[in-house]
Amino acid sequence: MEFRWLETFAVAAREGSMSAAATRLGYARSTVTGHVQGLERSLGAKLFDRSKPGHPLTMSGAALLKHAETVLEELSRARAAVAASEDGRVQSLRLGATESVCAYRLPVFLRMLNRLMPELKVEVEAAPVGALREQVAAGRHEVVLINGVREQVTSERRDEGTQRRLWEEKVVLIGTPEAARRPRRVLLTAPGCAYREIVEREFLGRLPKVDVLQVGSVEGVKSSALSNLGVGLLPMVAAKPFLAGGQLVELPLRTSHTVVTDAVWNPDACPPAVVGHLQRLQSASAGEDR
Repeated sequence: MEFRWLETFAVAAREGSMSAAATRLGYARSTVTGHVQGLERSLGAKLFDRSKPGHPLTMSGAALLKHAETVLEELSRARAAVAASEDGRVQSLRLGATESVCAYRLPVFLRMLNRLMPELKVEVEAAPVGALREQVAAGRHEVVLINGVREQVTSERRDEGTQRRLWEEKVVLIGTPEAARRPRRVLLTAPGCAYREIVEREFLGRLPKVDVLQVGSVEGVKSSALSNLGVGLLPMVAAKPFLAGGQLVELPLRTSHTVVTDAVWNPDACPPAVVGHLQRLQSASAGEDR
């Protein structure tokens, strides 16, 4: 068995087809097929069911995938450790993120990095989405975590080889039971924030007799809502504990929009081991943690 066979198999399983895996890895499709067949011969088992549309994983393939991910992660960590040792220094990563990502999603991302690359030193800086895109393009940050309204971010996505979706987040309009019964004020984040964009697009027109109060951030919306200062939009990950405890309630107004978070990296500046891990990440559904 060769490690490259295992990597090709894992990418084909995640991407859902041999052709997509070939595109992702920069191989000819015949090379991908050859790697998978070599792996199947070495294991004595069929990994994909070629008799069904889409060639889904067999039971053997599904069993292998979990182990393959672990093996590849350990191999990437080993390579990173050797590279850091050869360099004579601890590898570092300059990471940028929006304020709301820092508040609610950054700890999960940092735990993942620490698990995969415990020797990695990470420095984090918060900034708006536009500034983060400029900074990663210029190499001032190797990786940035940006969020936005799903439709808009999807239409603006750059090279798929340097960007990976991490989360899709349900959003809810909330307030205290008193504020929710008769909304008098809507709490807004700063201009350019995805949550403010949804409020202005979806809710202000449906609440025509309310005042607005800019409180600057998602954390500001949460604390102000808990203080009965008005109603505001929060990601479900932020609102869930307070909805469960009854301090906040969800208003009957709904939106079909979700907020997504993408990792974007600079291929010329980001450490190869980090790039390898980012390319293997899979999107978590709304409200889930990785």
